[in-house]
Amino acid sequence: MRGFMLLCTAAFLLAGCEKKRVEYAEKTTRVTTSGLEERIFRQRIPLQGTVQPVEFATISAKISGTLELLKVDEGDKIKKGDILFGIDRQVLKNQVVVKEDEIKVRQAALDGAKIALKIAQISFTQAQRDYERAKNLSRSKAISESSVEAAETDFKKAEMAVNNARADISNAEAQLKQAQSNLAIAQKNLNDSTITAPFDCVVFDKFVEENEFVSTGTEILKLENHNALEVVCFISSVYYHQIHPGKTAVDFTDKSGKVLCRSHITYKAPGIDPESRTFKIKISVPAEAGLVSGMLCELNIILTERKGFGLPESAVLLRAGNRMIAYTVDENNRAQSVDIQRGIVDGGFAEIVNGSGFTDRKFVITGQTFINNGSLLVEAKTEK
Repeated sequence: MRGFMLLCTAAFLLAGCEKKRVEYAEKTTRVTTSGLEERIFRQRIPLQGTVQPVEFATISAKISGTLELLKVDEGDKIKKGDILFGIDRQVLKNQVVVKEDEIKVRQAALDGAKIALKIAQISFTQAQRDYERAKNLSRSKAISESSVEAAETDFKKAEMAVNNARADISNAEAQLKQAQSNLAIAQKNLNDSTITAPFDCVVFDKFVEENEFVSTGTEILKLENHNALEVVCFISSVYYHQIHPGKTAVDFTDKSGKVLCRSHITYKAPGIDPESRTFKIKISVPAEAGLVSGMLCELNIILTERKGFGLPESAVLLRAGNRMIAYTVDENNRAQSVDIQRGIVDGGFAEIVNGSGFTDRKFVITGQTFINNGSLLVEAKTEK
């Protein structure tokens, strides 16, 4: 009886052990995979800048007077050379006529002085002969000493008359030159009274009205050439040697980051501001950008641009020692880590510099933070 009970107990215990040997299935992780994507990678500097015209000018009065002519208004489109305004033109024309007449008077005075010199020179020559003859006759006692003295006096008077005539000519020449200078000034004032457009432009602002009195230097109009626009920006000095006018590309974008058009840097400052540690650049604005003067625009300076293979930035993981890895899927659906050389990160994608060696591999792009080397994977979706 006791043996039977022991046998039953052993059978019961054996049955319990068999019940505990339940096999558990290996844990799997659901992931999304994708192959490497070939795309353009760009190293960018995002900036904002204000659009302004390449050519602009504030036109001021060059002389004082009444603004008797103002032919333009705000918003008018003007061609180079078109008349903008005029100041006291009739008064200045009269001044030119007066100065021209003054020159004629001074020229006549000079001509008269030259004639007087010729007459004085003839008289001087005759007096010189008479004096020499009187001295010769005096030696032979043919004339008195007083006659010689009289001839000498006439000679000296004639000599002084020549000198005076020459002085009159110098004075007349100086007065003529002064009159010519006065005419040049009057002519310049007349020319300055009418101002023309220095370039094709739009009248951006008008500061005075017709028939107002203006002084020299008074601002009259502000002009801008809207056919040639540029953006002026200041960027960090660390990029100075990476900017090359005429070569460095710039993308104009909208608020969402969509590229509207491309241009290039046209100017780089020859030096760096020591206080802000920045330098100035200028970028030409293409017409297709649809921008106008004064607008704030979004743009990206393209420091580097190249084609390469890439993965979503989140698929590349950082490990100890600044080592970068990504997970691929082997033939047994298990995770396998590979070392990655990450390049440019652009638009949420990381450039895989050594990607040419993995073009036939599938990479884990979601769920990678929950797996380790050798983890069993279930692919929810395979992209590309």
